[in-house]
Amino acid sequence: MLKRILKHELKNIFRDKMYMFLAIYPIIMAVIAYFLVPYLEKTSPGLAPDIVVLVFILLNGFMFGAITGFTLLDDQDDQVLLSLKITPISVKYYVLLKLVISYLLGIFATFILLLLSGFLASSNFLDITYIIILAPLQGPLFALLINSLASNKVEGFVIMKLSGIILLIPIAALFLTEWTEIFLGIIPGFWTSRIISMQLIEQDYFLKYSSVYFLLGVTVHLVVGYLLFKLYQRKTHI
Repeated sequence: MLKRILKHELKNIFRDKMYMFLAIYPIIMAVIAYFLVPYLEKTSPGLAPDIVVLVFILLNGFMFGAITGFTLLDDQDDQVLLSLKITPISVKYYVLLKLVISYLLGIFATFILLLLSGFLASSNFLDITYIIILAPLQGPLFALLINSLASNKVEGFVIMKLSGIILLIPIAALFLTEWTEIFLGIIPGFWTSRIISMQLIEQDYFLKYSSVYFLLGVTVHLVVGYLLFKLYQRKTHI
């Protein structure tokens, strides 16, 4: 089943130029990071290199979430979801597998980005693992957000652009280190941003340990994902 859905996803990606661009965009970002981050470290000491690394990591999961979100809209337009209702295959299972594929692709892309940006060399193994697990979880959330609010790809594209603003909010994690950071906790990307900032900037943080931020981050992602999936179910009647 997973193999068939993966083939279906790849066909959708290769038949649409926009999907192809979104698919290779993380690779483009990784290559840019390979040259840009060292350059900024030499020419613009301070937060500039850190912000670039942070935004690029957050964008990785977002791109694969956008692809999955648009292919789900395609499935809805092509009556694929309706057709699945009369087959032994559960529609929920089908959607969840597509979200899992988005997450796995996000893991791969995040690892490549961390490798090429030089982040791996300056961080410990445990925190790198936390980032690789946590950052791509945004992908399925964005896919569900797009499909919960959009009825077609035009609306989906508008929502994708607007929801991209959410990616800018976690940048504040580089500047907030006291109890006020809890106000950003509702934004899933904050928890990844905090773990990244703990590797980039040495100072005292409110919750002290990256493991605490990781566990809270996973919890927030799962809760938000569950709520969005319920909203998506209500909208599509699956």
